[in-house]
Amino acid sequence: MNISRMWSTTLLLSVLTALLAGCGGGGGDQTASQVDRVNTASAAAAPPLGTEQNFAVLGGQTVTNTGPSVITGDLGVSPGSAITGFPPGLVTGGATHAADAVALQAQNDTITAYNNLAGQQCTSDLTDQDLGGKTLVPGVYCFSSSAQLTGTLTLDAGGDSNAVWVFKTVSTLTTASSSSVQLTNGGQACNVFWQIGSSATLGTNTSFIGNILALTSIALQTGAKVSGRALARNGAVTLDSNTVAVAVCGVPPFNPIPPTLGKTFNPVNIAMGGASLLTITLSNTNGTAASLTAPFIDTLPAGVVIAVAPNPGTTCGGTVTANTGGSTVTLTGGAVPANGSCTVTAIVTAPSGGTYINSLPAGALQTSNGNNAAPAVATLTVNTPPVVTPPVVVAPTLGKSFSPATINAGGVSTLTITLSNANGTPASLLAPFIDTLPSGLVVVPGSISSTCIESLDALPAGLSRTPAWFVIDTNKVGLMEGAIPANGSCTVTAQVTAAVGGSYHNSLPAGVLHTSNGDNAAPTVATLTVTASAAVATTLGKSFSPATINAGGVSTLTITLGNANGTPASLTGPLIDILPSGLVVVPGTISSNCIEFLDALPAGLSRSPAWFVIDIDKVGLMEGAIPANGSCTVTAQVTAAAGGSFINSMLPGTLRTSNGNNAATAAATLTVK
Repeated sequence: MNISRMWSTTLLLSVLTALLAGCGGGGGDQTASQVDRVNTASAAAAPPLGTEQNFAVLGGQTVTNTGPSVITGDLGVSPGSAITGFPPGLVTGGATHAADAVALQAQNDTITAYNNLAGQQCTSDLTDQDLGGKTLVPGVYCFSSSAQLTGTLTLDAGGDSNAVWVFKTVSTLTTASSSSVQLTNGGQACNVFWQIGSSATLGTNTSFIGNILALTSIALQTGAKVSGRALARNGAVTLDSNTVAVAVCGVPPFNPIPPTLGKTFNPVNIAMGGASLLTITLSNTNGTAASLTAPFIDTLPAGVVIAVAPNPGTTCGGTVTANTGGSTVTLTGGAVPANGSCTVTAIVTAPSGGTYINSLPAGALQTSNGNNAAPAVATLTVNTPPVVTPPVVVAPTLGKSFSPATINAGGVSTLTITLSNANGTPASLLAPFIDTLPSGLVVVPGSISSTCIESLDALPAGLSRTPAWFVIDTNKVGLMEGAIPANGSCTVTAQVTAAVGGSYHNSLPAGVLHTSNGDNAAPTVATLTVTASAAVATTLGKSFSPATINAGGVSTLTITLGNANGTPASLTGPLIDILPSGLVVVPGTISSNCIEFLDALPAGLSRSPAWFVIDIDKVGLMEGAIPANGSCTVTAQVTAAAGGSFINSMLPGTLRTSNGNNAATAAATLTVK
């Protein structure tokens, strides 16, 4: 019965005026002795709760969750439709409603309750006061801006189980980490209401009591617990490893609400032999702790065992047992806190792949507040690694050729050995690869080269490979070490010659190429034909034009290389003309119309130094060839600072080619006045 209706209007107004006057100026804490409990005209009243009383969490636009949150009661959103993070979040003792008729009606009823709270008259103004450390009796507490809780707020019902507290903020509500709201002397969490003008934020590990009705949004930071409701009208409710349980008012004598169970694996997918954290959450929505009256036992599914790790753990008190390699987790003693929850954890593993369903039946948790009515189930998936079929290794192959395949006696041909590897990994040589030339066929000194990978592993600093990584010998070609590129090939090349005519069959047998990808299965053969007819010796000539210049003047030196053979005459060594002392080359004037080279270099390689000689007192070619049945020249402009006769000569054998060497001296004289 509302006693205030028996009072006259005059008396009611006078009492209300007195109470409001006591709220001014940000007065101190309100205690039982300071409140006229007979006069309830301005006392707090519970708003009408419609369908939202079934909701533990209700958002306006979205509900997002991170971690193993447990929601006891309905979960919903309207007019938005986005609910994310379930699982790993768990809804127990209720249903999920996303933008359906049930959620819409709950939002409409929340608006009604919100407006009811907003219209209640203040009994105390706590603007600019922190709620931490205060003890407050039932009433309507107002903040003209924001409310802050740092520490513990105690709500004293004074023995009245129907006592109601209403907290109203124009702006926000914020709690510091590990803050809490506690009830004493018969108070019930269902009768505590927080009407927030914008948004509410509960700090990490806050233990909160009451129904939060926020105009905009509600954020529950990591580990925060709510005994009541989190109802956001227009914005989002954000969760992070929280427990939110609907607080239901009991009627004396109180019938406690049975505790609930939830469980999760994190991660839910592991590899065979991997580890996952099993978390069992025990929740209690009563104002009194739920003490365990029997050991609480979770038997793991066959194939799942306790891992070797920091194991196990609990926040419920008592003693938890989980032996390494065992299949049970047992909590003996302990209690689930009032209007809160606690956890039992263990790290588990499974040596074999499969899907493991871990369930706790109804009645598994036996407490002083009753037993759990619903089972709790979580699934752990252990992935079986895919069967990997090793790739088929293809043995390397060999090929060889001579270019040209026919030369005159004393001429030069290029031997090319091609090593091929069709595998996706390089083929490393396991032993030296050596091609021994047939008798009479020899290597032109300094002509061997290779495009193969020199080595796969770098040597330690300061060390080098000896002998050289490719074979250097008069009658052998090959590699001492190295590798063939993956899915590719490489070559070993050398210039060879023979002094006597004949057919030279050069063969490599099967198995001569030993690599990490196998040995060559087939032999390879190439034939070089050397004709007995002797080549006509090449010739040299030179001239100055003009032959007479003034000191400091310029003359053009021309060196003529002649070849009367039907095949080009390849240089087998550099051709160098050293000028007489005092005669120098004008920089940048050297040129040649000789054949630069006969065989193209592999892609990415270039000849160095430049193919003709560049020096202050030298003219010539580093490589190249004289055309068949023809000639070519090397020219350069020269000068001298002092007068005199400068005799420039090149001796027999200076020009060395595949068709022989020059037999006569080439000389010319430049007169400088």
